[in-house]
Amino acid sequence: MTDRRTEITEHLLATMAAVSPSREKLMADRVALRQQNMAAQFALAETEAQVAVLEKLRDVRIPHYIAIAKAVTLVATTIALIALSLSLFTSLLEPKITISLSASLLIPLWLVDRAECYFGRWHLRFGVHPTFVGNHC
Repeated sequence: MTDRRTEITEHLLATMAAVSPSREKLMADRVALRQQNMAAQFALAETEAQVAVLEKLRDVRIPHYIAIAKAVTLVATTIALIALSLSLFTSLLEPKITISLSASLLIPLWLVDRAECYFGRWHLRFGVHPTFVGNHC
């Protein structure tokens, strides 16, 4: 009868060993999971940094580029309107050239307006620092 009990005990131990992994295996799995967790946290931190850079680009840099484009376009339009008025009232310039130049500056003004509707509007005034206002459209 002791042989039978020994045989059952050996089968039971073999079954338990097959079902429940060893302590070393559990520790190795735990270390592997910890490494995966640290790698995932590192990847998340990198992704959050990239998102912050893109948000800064959208919220800071693009509006500044729009402000530069707006200032350049307004200066060019003002110069074109001055040239148009000079050409109409004096014979200094040909009116056909200045009219087409003034008309061609409407497209950049329209593009700046569309960009300001999407990203936010800049208010430019002489002698005052430009101010940025959120989306209008």
